[in-house]
Amino acid sequence: MSNAFDTFFYKLINQRLTSGWMDFLMVNASRKEVWIPFYCIVIWFLVKKFGKKTLILLLFLGISLVISDRFTSGVMKPGINRVRPCHEASLTPRIPEGVYCSDTGSMASSHAANHFAIAVFMILLYGVSRKKYTVLWLLWASVICYSRVYCGVHYPTDVIVGGIVGAAVGALCYVGYKKTIAKLKWE
Repeated sequence: MSNAFDTFFYKLINQRLTSGWMDFLMVNASRKEVWIPFYCIVIWFLVKKFGKKTLILLLFLGISLVISDRFTSGVMKPGINRVRPCHEASLTPRIPEGVYCSDTGSMASSHAANHFAIAVFMILLYGVSRKKYTVLWLLWASVICYSRVYCGVHYPTDVIVGGIVGAAVGALCYVGYKKTIAKLKWE
C-alpha cells in the first residue's frame, strides 16, 4: 500500500521522467556486477592510502554491508511486508527490459541501505570536510537509489528509509573500525 507522496513521486520518476538512454543507465546502475570495476579501484586506492589498515577497513565495510542487508532483507521486508510497486497493477508500473520484479517486500530498499552504508563509511573515513569525496559518495548512492524507483521496483520512501538505515549502519561500523584500529595501535 502506498501513500500520496509515494504514488506521486513513483509515477513521476517511473513513468514521466523516462527515456531510452535513461533506461539503459538506470537498469545498469541497479546491477551489482556493473560496479565491480569501481569497487576494485576503490580497494586499490584504499590499499595505497591505508596500507595494512585496509584489511581491518574492508572487514568493517563488509560488516556494514552484512548488517544493512540482513536488517533490511531479513527483518524489515518480512516484518513490514509491503508489496513492491511493480506488483501493483493500479500504478501501471513501467518496468524497463532487464529488470526483475522480486516477490520480496518493498520496505526498505536493500540497495539503498547497502550503498549508503558504504557511502557514509567512506565519507567518514576520508573526512566530511573533503567535499569532493562527500559529494561523490552521496551522488553515487543517490543514483543507485533513484534507479530503484526509476526501474519500478521500489517506492521513494523505500529508498529513503533504506538510505537512512544504511547511513546509520555505516556510521556505527566506522566507529567500530576506529576503535579497533586504536586498540591495535595502528594509528
